[in-house]
Amino acid sequence: MVNLIASAHPFGDKVSSIGTLPVVARATDSEFIWLKLDNGAQLVAKGSATSSDFGVVVPFDDDWAIHLAAADRLYRHLRGLSVEHPLTRQRRQRLKHALRTVDGLHQGATYRRIAIAFFGEQRVSEEPWKTHALKSQIARLAIYGRRMIDSGYRRLLQGRHR
Repeated sequence: MVNLIASAHPFGDKVSSIGTLPVVARATDSEFIWLKLDNGAQLVAKGSATSSDFGVVVPFDDDWAIHLAAADRLYRHLRGLSVEHPLTRQRRQRLKHALRTVDGLHQGATYRRIAIAFFGEQRVSEEPWKTHALKSQIARLAIYGRRMIDSGYRRLLQGRHR
């Protein structure tokens, strides 16, 4: 069952938190209490509700499934349940390395210097650099990082990770 409620309300007073999540704005009207979290999420409840009476505002748009997944993670967090990150640890690490690679290149670092920063001097010096597998890996990270900067981050925000 879905209860349709009023549209979003303009926010006013500052409040501090709901559970462990920071609240940046609060608004009330004759029927509802609206809270806006620092991550942009909006919570709504009828009347003088306790924190367990709040619901999430989920827009009916093309990103419906993404919003629902985020709402589920918020619910699990507020209930103290385990929350799975939408990206695996390996994918987060690859993304970090890719963005750090692009930053390093913009600051004048070489592929070799970047590989040393990620993998250590010993591992980099185990093979000739010209044909080293890490050289190819850094090159791929640079391409991936540039692609993410150009528009790939939008795919991450939309829940598409490739």
